[in-house]
Amino acid sequence: MPDKNLQFLDIPRAEPAKAPVETRLRNFREIYAQFDAGSAAQQAGRCLACGNPFCEWKCPVHNYIPNWLKLIEEGNLLEAAELSHKTNSLPEVCGRICPQDRLCEGACTLNDGLGSVTIGAIEKYITDEALKAGWKPDMSNVQPTGRRVAIVGAGPAGLACADILVRNGVHPVVFDRHERIGGLLTFGIPPFKLEKEVVEKRREIMDGMGVEFRLRCEVGRDTAFEDLVAGYDAVFLGMGTYTYVKGGFPGEDLPGVYEALPYLIANIRHELSLPGAARSLISLRGKRVIVLGGGDTAMDCNRTAIRQGAESVTCTYRRDERNMTGSRRDYKNSR
Repeated sequence: MPDKNLQFLDIPRAEPAKAPVETRLRNFREIYAQFDAGSAAQQAGRCLACGNPFCEWKCPVHNYIPNWLKLIEEGNLLEAAELSHKTNSLPEVCGRICPQDRLCEGACTLNDGLGSVTIGAIEKYITDEALKAGWKPDMSNVQPTGRRVAIVGAGPAGLACADILVRNGVHPVVFDRHERIGGLLTFGIPPFKLEKEVVEKRREIMDGMGVEFRLRCEVGRDTAFEDLVAGYDAVFLGMGTYTYVKGGFPGEDLPGVYEALPYLIANIRHELSLPGAARSLISLRGKRVIVLGGGDTAMDCNRTAIRQGAESVTCTYRRDERNMTGSRRDYKNSR
């Protein structure tokens, strides 16, 4: 009988199927398919269950990666979903957009020529499939404390705060000026990396947990910050990362020069058919485009411009390819 602990020698690393380029050019949908149960279990079984799991330590939230990989190998999907949520309020999002090649997968012991475990795709699989199977957070033992906390911002920080609070009996009220939750998860990250139905499903889950959302409500305009301080036991500020870096180059204000984040936001709002989106859309159809930068935002702009029908897209970066700061996966998909 083959040694299961050595199956990584016989089973190569595999990722979910990726849509062909011809298909990807025509739409903004996610480009990766989902593992089926057998493929997820097989890939999870490649994990060595290291005594000192470098993947777990490299993960910013220290996910129990080897443990939920083992559960998936054994076919225990719902248990894996429970464990995944112990350390992460948005695992289905992280499985899609985290730069695993620079974090958990980059630290995997097998990432020395044998191919790291496909951690990100399995993390995505766990929550997506558990939700399809009817999994919901278990709130049966939560005792209400009678306390209320105002959360300013419905981005990942605000959502994570609300998740932790409601699980501990505190009633969170989340304020956001936009019409949807997610912050830059919804309005900044293109749908080909994170479809917005994923974020809306998370809202549905959080609604069911008892989180209250007050959208289209800008603190300081529609409600006074002083009222939050006076009316709640605490206020959490998670306003997000809408302040972006500028290059400071001569000519940045010339016609035809666009800042990356407003460009991406305008395109996403157009894809979502939100009010006023047509007026703010920056279309690069038929244009010759140069993107300055080598990070994830630059790759998002490359891939968005191509899908919009740009005549050509050229990415320019001050350092060499090896020192580009973004995810290698996004870089390859941009190429």
